[in-house]
Amino acid sequence: MYRLVTAHLVALALALPAMAHATTTLVVNAFLPPQHIFNVEVMKPWAEDVERVTQGRVKIVFPPTSIGSPQQQWDVVRKRIVDGAYIFNGLIQNKASLVQLAHLPLGSSSSEGMSVALWRTYEKYFAGTGQYRDVHLLALVVFPAGEIYSLKQPVTSLDAIRGVKYWALPGVASTLMDRGGAGVVATPAAKMSELVAGGTVDGFAGIPEMDAARFNVVRYARYETTVPGGITAPSFSLFVNKQVWASIAPADRAAITALSGEAFAHRMAVIDAANRQARAQAVANGLKLIDPPPAFVAGLRALAQPMDAQWIAQADQLRVDGAAALAYYRDEAKQEAR
Repeated sequence: MYRLVTAHLVALALALPAMAHATTTLVVNAFLPPQHIFNVEVMKPWAEDVERVTQGRVKIVFPPTSIGSPQQQWDVVRKRIVDGAYIFNGLIQNKASLVQLAHLPLGSSSSEGMSVALWRTYEKYFAGTGQYRDVHLLALVVFPAGEIYSLKQPVTSLDAIRGVKYWALPGVASTLMDRGGAGVVATPAAKMSELVAGGTVDGFAGIPEMDAARFNVVRYARYETTVPGGITAPSFSLFVNKQVWASIAPADRAAITALSGEAFAHRMAVIDAANRQARAQAVANGLKLIDPPPAFVAGLRALAQPMDAQWIAQADQLRVDGAAALAYYRDEAKQEAR
């Protein structure tokens, strides 16, 4: 791995000669594809603002290709192979169990609202637990919540799920659909298209419209059941190496901090806009949106309750009031989404 990393860094140095002009250059890895909207519309503008507010003393650059696998992002930062990175929080459950509350079902559907709520909840309830003690946390974000899509019949009850084969995002989505009685095929999202296109499954669950379009599967769906709060929502952490952070001048650290945290969370409004556009395009192409009956939502909440209880119990073990933190997060997310 380290030979490969060295080659990447040499390529980065050759591709970005301007980095020498900055007092401090932070190499921040981005494992999502370079043209992904999060990189283009959130990470790059933030990096430009960091350079602006520090008057060029701190410059953020991104490697031309990802250094390390998605699972390795925590370690490549901790070991200072790169200076910073973002990681899907589902991959660090053993390190950052508390922020997993964002993945619980039927929370909120707004990326901006959930991102702001997660940062506020972290500051109010989680910061003192030391779960990010190995790195310096800059921001937490949550992508839009995933829904239930059907290739044949509208889903308006648990009976409509029972016995039907669904692709579901591994984790919360697959667990919820399995508890609902569906025949679940859980694979990484990148592999779902062949299952949907080939007719192996009769529906898919756990991804928002923008991802259903990106993976080229929304065109196969006839119906989308828009569950309030969605089936699950993926969250991510943005962090930098602690020693690198300490080496930055205090005034510049303060300027970067002001652009991070809740301010960074508000940048996720562009993700909400992209998801709304993807939904509108899908509807224009024939997708029918289904408002789930209250009885169906209540049934899903009952299926989700054990997951809520498990997270609360884990939080309580860390001396965090889990019930209060979860209620606070969901209330903040709904308030911000209005």
